Amino acid sequence: MLSLFLAEGRDLLDRVDAELLMLERTPEARRALDSVFRSLHSLKGMSATVALDATARALHAGESLLAAARDAGRIEPPQLAALLTLSDVVRQALDAADRQQGEPAALGPVLLRLEAMVDRAAPRPDAARDRAHAAARVQQATTVVDAHWRLDLTLADDCAIPQARATVIRRRLAGLADVLAVAPDETTQADPAWNRTLTVWLGAARDGGVLDAASLESAARACGEVAACAALRTVSARPDAQPGQAARTVRIPAQRLDDLLDLIGELVLARDRMLRTHVGEEGPARVAIDDTARLIMQLRDGILQSRLVPLAEVFDRFPRHVRDTALALGKEVELVVEGRELEVDRSLLDELGDPLLHLLRNALDHGLELPADRAAAGKARRGRIVVRAVRDAGMLAVTVADDGRGVDREHVAATALAQGVADAEEMAGDDQGLLQLLARPGLSTAAAVTTISGRGVGVDAVLSRVQALGGRLELATAAGTGTAITIRLPLSVAMLRALLVRVGDERYAIPLALIHSTVIADELRGRAASLPEAVQVAGTHLPMVSLRQHLGLPPADDVSGHLVVLEGGTGRVALLVDACLAPHDIVVKPLQRVRGAAPKFSGGTILPDGTPSLILDINSLT
Repeated sequence: MLSLFLAEGRDLLDRVDAELLMLERTPEARRALDSVFRSLHSLKGMSATVALDATARALHAGESLLAAARDAGRIEPPQLAALLTLSDVVRQALDAADRQQGEPAALGPVLLRLEAMVDRAAPRPDAARDRAHAAARVQQATTVVDAHWRLDLTLADDCAIPQARATVIRRRLAGLADVLAVAPDETTQADPAWNRTLTVWLGAARDGGVLDAASLESAARACGEVAACAALRTVSARPDAQPGQAARTVRIPAQRLDDLLDLIGELVLARDRMLRTHVGEEGPARVAIDDTARLIMQLRDGILQSRLVPLAEVFDRFPRHVRDTALALGKEVELVVEGRELEVDRSLLDELGDPLLHLLRNALDHGLELPADRAAAGKARRGRIVVRAVRDAGMLAVTVADDGRGVDREHVAATALAQGVADAEEMAGDDQGLLQLLARPGLSTAAAVTTISGRGVGVDAVLSRVQALGGRLELATAAGTGTAITIRLPLSVAMLRALLVRVGDERYAIPLALIHSTVIADELRGRAASLPEAVQVAGTHLPMVSLRQHLGLPPADDVSGHLVVLEGGTGRVALLVDACLAPHDIVVKPLQRVRGAAPKFSGGTILPDGTPSLILDINSLT
């Protein structure tokens, strides 16, 4: 029961944070108030069930404060701040329960603060009547069937005749689709106590047209005196729908999915061995083998599909983090998140959160200017940060962009020169070289060390983590315009597309995402004893690393001179191998670290013929 509570409780707290941030922008948003109230109520009951009594009492006080805010029709900034603090402390309580520790002492002061605010919150005299109107709306909403769209509108406070404006909106929408229901009804709209919120349910588009949220919202706002409008796609059940048709979900521990993926990886290998054993064979046995191979691949695809989760699980943490950091820095920030609905493998999602938080902190601290500085530069006082996720060429690309000052190339070059980088000025001239300088361990452009940044571990930590996942980092920056950093990763870190290379009798895997090109250098044939430190590839001089020397193997004169050009953290590097083999889809197996062993490999895999192969960590090459 505690395990279930922790999983659902954290989901509810994420929802509470998101709704509270919406209320910070729109204090009168009734749906957000109701959503937070429901979430706190659920958390309170769950906390009491698992004997977190102090947590339940604090949540009850927060619930009472929200009830007062709902009666008043809006939430005030001090109330919002208290509820955000409550969310933080309840999250600490969940973490403590997960570690089998007692409830945090911070719950006591939070409880006293909330109770004092509840006592000061005076409900409106007509609150009971508003609740009756809300009940009527709920009753009416439950009777709407075959609805395709729902529009939630709030009329402006200075609307002279709100009932007439509601009629205009209804008629305008009726020209686009059938109006199935409107809530509240006309009697409630005529009541002076009406809070001027309106919900309209629409059926299918007229004349076979196509509707979208933007066109519906535009049509409603064009009627005038509309303060807020949101169009939502609805899925309604017909009265004669059979029970059990709704999609059902279950919670499964991630470890079970990992175990299933390991097993299906073994099955795929067994399939490959079985197919090679019966090459050219015909008859019923071959048909059965082919059917078995097909079913194994379908099973693999099904297991991989079951591991997919939306990026929203990570992206929804960002608004609260950005808000709190911006307040600490005294900056005004608008955060835009795009692509939260994209699904990626759970193993990738777990690794993506920390690098993105590093980039967000850098954008807030180093990228965006203070409001007064932005105004002096002719910019809007409120900065803008965009987190955008897209699928690009079979990979996941997540970009963190800001409209701030951009990276000061001269300052970065001067800092790198002070650290002994002789060609820092030349490297800072292009974006890729600038990224290499920013990723140097210990390099920081902050004037002082703070709790947010200044120790020179931000970009360095991001690049190391991204490369360990088989991805790469890209930078684009312009002075006075802003900076965009893109993380490119394979869609799954459990299965990778990799190039196999041979050194001696062993085969090693290199993630294809890190490979720029492969070439044959004829001038290196038979030069085991006199290999150069650099080589020219496509007119560019690149440092060269012999994989034989890197692994401590003896030189060989029969090396064919195959070069694999890698996108390393400090730039491109040419890796000399005995031979380049074919690319393969590999199932990544984690390696247990052995004390004293050199960190030359990031993982391992089993090849189709059943032999093991190690995955090279290119961070150890550069």
